[in-house]
Amino acid sequence: MSAPEVSHGRGGAGNISPDNTQYVDGSIVREGPQGSHGDGAFSTGRGGGGNIGDAGKPPGPRTDRDVVPEAAVRPSADEDHHVGRGGAANVELGSKHHQQKGQKVTDGKTAAGATGQHVGLADKLKNKLMGVFKK
Repeated sequence: MSAPEVSHGRGGAGNISPDNTQYVDGSIVREGPQGSHGDGAFSTGRGGGGNIGDAGKPPGPRTDRDVVPEAAVRPSADEDHHVGRGGAANVELGSKHHQQKGQKVTDGKTAAGATGQHVGLADKLKNKLMGVFKK
């Protein structure tokens, strides 16, 4: 039996292809007794004071644990990666880029006192005009 054909995108014949991916349940499961353990406050919903049970009791040691299935583990996002549909605004830079100081701005010149931030067109015009008046 061949793999089912699925759509991979917004539409169009070029986005329909067979999908041989083995899908598994990768949800995180909390194991242990549910509800009140008699050891302090616990949440019974999405938030708000009405969803807190045993609010007046002091907390005790935690008796449950979180289990993360192997299928739910993803690679680190510390590297440069692309999100979304495209374009420079959808590029997420890794931690190495955020740690660098004194890098050059996009036009190849380092602005006075710049720490690697982008210099916008309005700032460039303002600096050029102010330079004319300082002469």
